[in-house]
Amino acid sequence: MRYDPAMSPDLTRNAVPADASAIAALHMRSWLAAYGAMAPAEAIRLLTEDVRRDRWTAMLGEPKARQVVRVIEADGAIVAVGMACAPTEPVFGDRGEVRHLYVDPDLRRSGLGRRMMAELAGVIAGWGYAGLALAVVAQNKPALAFYAALGGREIGRFIDPGPVWTSDNAALAWDDLPGLIS
Repeated sequence: MRYDPAMSPDLTRNAVPADASAIAALHMRSWLAAYGAMAPAEAIRLLTEDVRRDRWTAMLGEPKARQVVRVIEADGAIVAVGMACAPTEPVFGDRGEVRHLYVDPDLRRSGLGRRMMAELAGVIAGWGYAGLALAVVAQNKPALAFYAALGGREIGRFIDPGPVWTSDNAALAWDDLPGLIS
């Protein structure tokens, strides 16, 4: 599928529990494209699409306060997903968090990631946060470049012990939400 924002009818909306399978499939494809060469084999073996579907089903079925999952659909398929939430890491300070952002790997560099960041920044601003933060595996140079192009700046590092992959993560922040939204 080739995404053309000028020609493809699309829809941005909050995810619902029935989206869990489609989100898990997108999450798996996107995660493997980004991390398949750097993640330990054990993480790839254990973090299956089924595991991801169970996690998304739980998140969407019982959302927490200040937790929103947004999706972008094109031609009836979910092509991007992102989650905004309250901060989960001390390094994020008092900024809202973008916990997940995944774009169909075939549609990267189409503007979907930028659009999803603007969506999530709007959600976070609506909650009253003045900024947002996120973490990305420090080895993921394409993601770091993408976030830098959007104005993200590194505010620290932390080790994510993960359930099966201990990773060095860069924490990035934006303190100009109106600029990120527009």
